[in-house]
Amino acid sequence: AYISELEAILADEEKLLNLVREELTEIKEKYGDERRTEIQLGGIDHLEDEDLIPEEQIVITLSHNNYIKRLPVSTYRAQNRGGRGIQGMNTLEDDFVSQLVTTSTHHHVLFFTNKGRVYKLKGYEVPELSRQSKGIPVVNVIELDQDETISTMIAVKDLDSEEDFLVFATKKGLIKRSAIRNFNRINKNGKI
Repeated sequence: AYISELEAILADEEKLLNLVREELTEIKEKYGDERRTEIQLGGIDHLEDEDLIPEEQIVITLSHNNYIKRLPVSTYRAQNRGGRGIQGMNTLEDDFVSQLVTTSTHHHVLFFTNKGRVYKLKGYEVPELSRQSKGIPVVNVIELDQDETISTMIAVKDLDSEEDFLVFATKKGLIKRSAIRNFNRINKNGKI
């Protein structure tokens, strides 16, 4: 009897829709309550890529042959005495890690070149690669000239600071102090 009743419901589309409607009404009465979330128009004024990227501590490495990559700090771990260590980067035979900077994904990294130019990237703009990867050529990240190489990297939290300075010294003994805020507006082509 029960099976023939179910077959009759499946055979008649109107009976099926009425049954679904009745069951949904029962569920609504039993569990239904007023909407708790509010829908607002224009709630987000200004949304940037950085707002969607979680802030985490990172390590940026630059090799002697100008390969760059980013790794989370959690990749590295402290070891006890006698530990063999872990390999932080696969390099070619004549390549090695020349610079390493610890910073945050939301902080700025300034790249100074051998030609006196400076380039600026956010930490998250450097590609995150695996621990074994050698990195990608730095020219794929920063628009360097043909014979231009990165001399040093500096991580900076706040480029608007009035109190922070960078001090430069040349081979010829010249010294210059520059306010960190001078490095706030740097386009993709760098700043001399």
